[in-house]
Amino acid sequence: MLDQILALAAQLPSGIPDPDADYKLAVEMNELLAAEDFDAMLTEVADVAYYAAKAIHHAASVAGVSVDTALRLAVAKYELRARPGNPKDDANERAACMAVYLAGSAADDPEPLADLVEHLEARMAPLAAQVARLAGAA
Repeated sequence: MLDQILALAAQLPSGIPDPDADYKLAVEMNELLAAEDFDAMLTEVADVAYYAAKAIHHAASVAGVSVDTALRLAVAKYELRARPGNPKDDANERAACMAVYLAGSAADDPEPLADLVEHLEARMAPLAAQVARLAGAA
């Protein structure tokens, strides 16, 4: 169903990824809460679902993962949080999310480790340049 919503979103003017989706989601949620009748409430629920899908897509795009991976990441993290006492354990949550990412799937990302290396190299290049500038200035 999420794929169907995103396919429709791609046909509309704001398209995907939509960096404003999180803001629009909050606006639509407020409109849902202010709806004066059930018909209006239903159309606002549709808007909330639409922008929630777009927000997930945007978050996945920022991280360089698929929407499916984003959803699997959420399950992995919140399975840990749903334990008795709802413990927050950043180290285990990070490990669980990395395991999901590295596991990948043939349809989703056949070479997740290569993608991770490429992602890390891209993130490190600006840092390395900054360190080089600072070292040259010393």
